[in-house]
Amino acid sequence: MSEETDVIENLVPGEKIAIVSHSHPSISKGGAEIAAYTLYRGLRSLGVDAIFIAACDHANRGKLVLDSAREHAVFYRGEDYDHFYHLAPADASRQLLKILDDEAVTVVNFHHFIHFGLNALRAVRQRAQWNCFFTLHEFLAMCQHHGQMVTRPAQILCEKATHNSCLACYPEKLYTQFQLRKETILASLGDFDGFISPSHFLARRFVEWGLRAERMSVIENGLVNLHGSTRPIRSGDSWTFGFFGQINPFKGVDVLLDAVERIAAIPQLARRVRFKIHGNIIGQSPEFVARFEKAVARHAFLTYSGPYNNASVHRLMEQCDYVMVPSRWWENSPVVIQEAYAAGSPVICSDVGGMAEKVPHGVSGLNFALGDAADLVRIIDMACDQKRWDGLRSRMPKVLTARDMALRYIDFFEQRLNPETAAASPAEEVGA
Repeated sequence: MSEETDVIENLVPGEKIAIVSHSHPSISKGGAEIAAYTLYRGLRSLGVDAIFIAACDHANRGKLVLDSAREHAVFYRGEDYDHFYHLAPADASRQLLKILDDEAVTVVNFHHFIHFGLNALRAVRQRAQWNCFFTLHEFLAMCQHHGQMVTRPAQILCEKATHNSCLACYPEKLYTQFQLRKETILASLGDFDGFISPSHFLARRFVEWGLRAERMSVIENGLVNLHGSTRPIRSGDSWTFGFFGQINPFKGVDVLLDAVERIAAIPQLARRVRFKIHGNIIGQSPEFVARFEKAVARHAFLTYSGPYNNASVHRLMEQCDYVMVPSRWWENSPVVIQEAYAAGSPVICSDVGGMAEKVPHGVSGLNFALGDAADLVRIIDMACDQKRWDGLRSRMPKVLTARDMALRYIDFFEQRLNPETAAASPAEEVGA
């Protein structure tokens, strides 16, 4: 009997798993909902009895596409949700509990609390028949500023969430409000059976904040459509650098524009490089949009390729020698890094947080100083070297499939629920 079969059979008899996401990929393409859906698909491919439950705003009901009877929706109205204490009307809890009851679920894995409300998590946890796990994807629990751990208005990285640091960002609030907010969230999550983080960086932050280290494990996200790289052998002296993702204020495209201006003043480098930017422009100021459009019109080596879909990302990344992740916030485990590795493209990223963890400098990619366009230009110049590129590609890690991801989750569930019979875990302990 294979190790894979052993792991599945330890958990599956009598168990039914619900993967609960704050949105559905047919509505939103954020990293958390994609990771949750990938896990669900991986579980189903293993023959595990699993369902997927997504929150959906009534305003988006017409856009929702459920793939089968195993996919369910909890409907809410965004205007009724409290985004400070993260509480929702009781109807969201009632809908969720009914689905779990009707489907005879035994294991519930939440991938967010937003839209359902913390009160829904408490309602589920209070029922003795359900074992509950929570997967962390970002910092919203500890950071009111969109979960970015970036100060406002200065946009400086926040090193630690404290009531005083939160009050500095939101002086209109009271110290006691942030105290109550934290107590409410920890009370809702604290007694879950286990926690999963896709990065050690995120896991350590939450353990410092108050979650129990002995219940935390690190499991990398997988990819559903994982293809082997078919890129042709590189030739010539031209190098292509690609950006993929939302072009929002936190993703660092302004740093790329600064770098482009500097490169334009270095003719020998400008002749060797090409930048391709893929994605939607979201939440940017009119000034940024005007600057972006002007830069694309002015510089022949800069191209804006517009939005893209997940089905084409592998092909588009294979056209790039490097994928750039210049984010201005910590990140956690950006799916774009996994996609780049799958396409055989080394990564150039900011030197902080989950990015630096997933892309060790000089191993599978290169790091530059956060927000420093001059240092980014230095790294780009360094990257235009065939021997270095070959070495980086040869050291890129194996990317998990959805099935790999599901096996690791199953094993962690089994360890937490039946420690005396659990197999050795491929998941990693915090700090490993």
